Amino acid sequence: MQFGSPRVNGVCEHFERGQFFFELAGKCKDQTASYRLMLAAVYSCRAITELMLEAAEKQEVKNLKDPDPKVNRDALESQIAQKLPYYALIERIRIHDFHRFGLVPPDPNFKQNLFLGPTKLTAQKGAAAVYLSAQGPEVSTTGSSQVKFQRPLLVQDGDFFDDDSAKYVKLEDVLKTFLTKARDVIAEFEKLVA
Repeated sequence: MQFGSPRVNGVCEHFERGQFFFELAGKCKDQTASYRLMLAAVYSCRAITELMLEAAEKQEVKNLKDPDPKVNRDALESQIAQKLPYYALIERIRIHDFHRFGLVPPDPNFKQNLFLGPTKLTAQKGAAAVYLSAQGPEVSTTGSSQVKFQRPLLVQDGDFFDDDSAKYVKLEDVLKTFLTKARDVIAEFEKLVA
């Protein structure tokens, strides 16, 4: 049994769990099962950050004592998001898989392109269009028309479009990079928890 902060213990457990699922995925010969295990690892990667953000909201993080819990959460999120590669992408994968439609493993027999939203196109004295390209979603508007995205997720044959790098990335690379950096972020967080 571990002693100390239950929140830190939970963060560390999700880190171990994320690594566990990722390592299992790497050993798995079945591509569908491997992809599913990597999606399970995404959940723990997001849980690492959610537990940290919850600590900030509950004023458990040193130097974040604003009476408004949202201010504390946003302050910590801006710190950890810049240190964790694919932070926003992992959040979007988790949201779309859990709350919206669910993600299915790629099928090598078919070309698969998914663009998940919601996306709101408003045509006012003109037109609004979204095109999917190798550089990600591209917007075209005329007049006063607008296109508004809410956590869009673009998936092509199991690879995810990362807005920050403006390219498609393999889920394996997302997890490997995130988990490598997460260790240091967790160590910093542990020092900040009151």
